[in-house]
Amino acid sequence: MIQTRLLALAAGCATIAAVMSLSLRVVHGQNEDVRESPATATAIPKFAVCSGNVNVASLLPGGAHEDPDVVTGVAFITLTEQSLLQQVADASSLDQYHQITLLGKTEIYDTNLSPFKNIACATCHVPYTGFRGQSSVFNATTASQPGGVAVTNSTPPAPNYRFSARNPQSYAYAPFSPILHYNATQNSFYGGNFWDMRATGIRLDNPAAEQAQGPPVNPVEMGNIDSACFVWKASQSEYAPLIKLIWGAQSFAIHWPGNVATICAMPGPPPANDLLPVHLSAVDRGISNSTFDHMTMAMASYEASPDVSAFSSKFDAYLAGNAQLSPEEQEGYELFNGKARCNQCHLSGTAVGTQNSQAAADVAPLFTDFTANNIGLPKNLALPYYCESKPDQYGYTANPMGFAFVDLGLGGFLNGTGAAPNPNTLQWKQLAPQFNGTFQTATLRNVDKRPRPDFVKEYMHNGYLKSLKEVVHFYNTSQALPRCTQGSKGEKVTCWPPPEYPATLNTTQLGNLGLTSDEEDDIVAFLKTLTDGFVTSPSTFDRTPIQPGPRKQ
Repeated sequence: MIQTRLLALAAGCATIAAVMSLSLRVVHGQNEDVRESPATATAIPKFAVCSGNVNVASLLPGGAHEDPDVVTGVAFITLTEQSLLQQVADASSLDQYHQITLLGKTEIYDTNLSPFKNIACATCHVPYTGFRGQSSVFNATTASQPGGVAVTNSTPPAPNYRFSARNPQSYAYAPFSPILHYNATQNSFYGGNFWDMRATGIRLDNPAAEQAQGPPVNPVEMGNIDSACFVWKASQSEYAPLIKLIWGAQSFAIHWPGNVATICAMPGPPPANDLLPVHLSAVDRGISNSTFDHMTMAMASYEASPDVSAFSSKFDAYLAGNAQLSPEEQEGYELFNGKARCNQCHLSGTAVGTQNSQAAADVAPLFTDFTANNIGLPKNLALPYYCESKPDQYGYTANPMGFAFVDLGLGGFLNGTGAAPNPNTLQWKQLAPQFNGTFQTATLRNVDKRPRPDFVKEYMHNGYLKSLKEVVHFYNTSQALPRCTQGSKGEKVTCWPPPEYPATLNTTQLGNLGLTSDEEDDIVAFLKTLTDGFVTSPSTFDRTPIQPGPRKQ
């Protein structure tokens, strides 16, 4: 029996590899395009407000013009889940760590956990893009990713799928974020997950687990109407015995109402007069909530594992003495730590300000300080969210404010208008105004990971910037160049649109750095060394490893 399952697992893995080979090949940490013809990729439309020239439904599975990236992503997710379920069948032979991480990954790839069984957590977090969006077209246009709910009564430019206001963050390295806390000396918040830090980690002592609880019940993402639906669907899954094996037989000892399947087939949000539409007793609700916590803790454990947070980039090999940086990469590294000031927020692990600025104070740097900043990004008018101002066929209006919407980021969470309640209103709510318009500093690890060279990635909370060159140029010149409107000639090169929220703009660390175009390119070259999956060879073992500095006890 075990041999049969192993053979099936091997066959499944081989199929996954075959699917992925259609879109990418990674050699020595570098991406190599192997598509037969660029014509196989979906053409990327030019800029349009609300991406009104993008027929989202037609690009998704079953649409008239299926996007090859989406087709590849769906096949990858399906085959990965099949392979994982083969492993689940033999999970009793695994140690506890591998049981929990296997469970977390299996949950992340399960499309059956969504109301229409069409979207998984992995849909917006595929590994070959650095656990980000799977489609170059959507990254280049809508920036945020289509959720699991089609909108059948929309009129262009309103989208025919629900969208959120932000692009998905990578969950790689996110589990290393501390519990959200305010440092009064530095006048700064540290930690949490999500762009607005609302997954604080205060309740579960785990920001990543609390983050994993957001998308399942977010109406514009997976869209479950009740967290109990997520638990009920898991109770019907092939991995339900693994949940009980890890967390106990009580995990699904719940008296489900007879209409649970009907309720859980409806997308959220729940009605205002019935916020928990799966009607459970107080005890059953407590069990369901506990199982929901345990499921998302398993997801966080997987996200913290080497499968996701691998520390396996060329830069890591360089720190270990197993690779050399090219002259351009080395120059970019020095600029990153010096003139460009990147290291002031995206901590590179070097001891800046010492006699040897290249000394490794940390040989596993996270390239973020987990604080929040307002770098002056403009509104991204291509986000479909701005045109989601009318009720859909379920009566849900994603954005009643339309173009008047201003994303306040951390400030919105603190003042109580965000997507999750502020758990510390006594101390934090009063601080909201000074953090309006600020967003968490993202890790730069895997910032360039992509399946092929022409694959577009979106950057920052609203996906306004579309290349690393644009990102570095923005940091360099966004406060020095003239202002212009979106879609203007020269936008992002010789002019920039105004900040969405100028009152809290950071004017001391970016915006007028005085970098040359060549220096910008060198920084981009360095950022590309942060892609996991770098393969070393004996010829690179020709330098002395960087010795770490003393660690705090």
